[in-house]
Order: sequence, then C-alpha cells, then structure tokens
Amino acid sequence: MPAADDSSPLLTTTTATTPRDTHHLAYIIHFTLGAGFLLPWNAFITAVDYFTYLYPSLNVDRVFSVTYMLVGLVSLLLLILFSHKSNPFVKINVGLGLFVVALTVVPVMDVVHVKGETGVYGGFYVTVGAVAVCGFADALVQGGLIGAAGELPERYTQAVVAGTAASGCSNSYCGACSLIWS
Repeated sequence: MPAADDSSPLLTTTTATTPRDTHHLAYIIHFTLGAGFLLPWNAFITAVDYFTYLYPSLNVDRVFSVTYMLVGLVSLLLLILFSHKSNPFVKINVGLGLFVVALTVVPVMDVVHVKGETGVYGGFYVTVGAVAVCGFADALVQGGLIGAAGELPERYTQAVVAGTAASGCSNSYCGACSLIWS
C-alpha cells in the first residue's frame, strides 16, 4: 500500500502535440454543434404559448418538459450502457437528422391538419411525439458530442457548453421579440 504522502498523480499526462486550430474552425464547429443540440428543445419551449392556445385544456409546458426529459434521460442511460458499441460520428449525425424530422413534422402537420384551430388533439399527440423524438435526438447528439469533445483539449468542451448557452440566449431573445411585436 502506498504511503499517504505519495505525490504521484492519479492521472498520467501525455505530451503528445495537438494539431493547431489556426483559423479556429474546430472551435466554431463545436460551438455551432453545441448550439444546435438544444435549439429544437428551446424552439418547442419558446412556442409553448402557441401550443397552449391550440390545446387550452392541457398543461402543454409540463407535458413537453416531462416527455423531453424522461426520453432524454432513458436514452442517455442506454447510450452509456452501450457506449462501447457506438460511434460518436453516427450518433451525432443520426441525432441531427432526427431533429430535422421532428422540427419539420410539427409545422407541416399544423398547415395540413390542425390549420390553427383550437382543440384538434390529434395534433397534440403528434407534437408530443416530436418532442420525444427531440429528446432522443438530444441524447444522441449530446452524448456523442460531449464524448468526442472530451477527447480533445478542454477548449472544445468549453465551445460545446458555450454553444448551448448561446442557443438558450438566442431563443430567449427571439421569444421576447415576438412578445414585443405581437
């Protein structure tokens, strides 16, 4: 058993040289991806007043929150269990594709089926399904992106986190502007 005053580090550091990001492209890409994986969630939450108008007898914000977080949590737990069998590149791209599908379904359904009428609850269930798909997609993108950025210098993990913060700020700004101009 080692002595209590043993000052050897727990983690060994490597002296491998990291490639230079001379034009900060890798940082910009990680920032953009960080902003991208929370943007769909922020879009649904920002539009909660619209959904509350469409479905007045439901607590839309609570249903969205519970659905998104539950699906995201279960998905992240499963991704952690099977992380050794997955590729971050595939997780990120599949997740981004699912975001596009989920964010396309809701406005198309609104134009074709709901047409702005209140109480068309079939549209609500489709919207909640789209929120669940976004929760799953968020788990894929977040798990893959944070894992991939964690293998790079700290700067890129910071870029991902800053991107998520920028996503929240931009959606809050857009929500405030829409309230002011409406």
